[in-house]
Amino acid sequence: MTRPFIPLLLCLSLILASCGQDHDEHAGSPSAGGHAHAPPHGGMLVELGEHGAGYNLELFLHEQGFLQIYVWDTHVDNLVRIAPGKIEVLISDANGTPKTLVCDAISDPITGETVGNTALFTSTEKIGDQLPLKGAIPSIQVLSQTYENISFEFPGNSTDHEDDH
Repeated sequence: MTRPFIPLLLCLSLILASCGQDHDEHAGSPSAGGHAHAPPHGGMLVELGEHGAGYNLELFLHEQGFLQIYVWDTHVDNLVRIAPGKIEVLISDANGTPKTLVCDAISDPITGETVGNTALFTSTEKIGDQLPLKGAIPSIQVLSQTYENISFEFPGNSTDHEDDH
């Protein structure tokens, strides 16, 4: 009686394992074999929490030199609007002195996003001349989850991106 279930269990385990590939493949590395999460705007993804259970931030250098942060869902399919009015990023200046880079919430009347209900944050100062940018987000709340001490090194925008992820 258990033999008919063996092929079903094998198929189910293959399906579940397909999203358990290592992080480099999800980050869009050239050697990726399965699905990859490419940053839709051509920035760099920073994963919040465990893959498949958390969210993603896309760090993007705006053409005018400002850092933009987009908040994405688990598989980078949909933007996620969050409540904070700003995201603080700890960075070091050219002399190595720590400082706080403030990224304010951006409202958009076209999408209906407002401060307190947006997926886009933009720095109040230009950072284009500070790349690669090493930093950390001390704390960010995405819906009911709080993530702390999110470290990253942002080299700038990638040359590859998918607008229709």
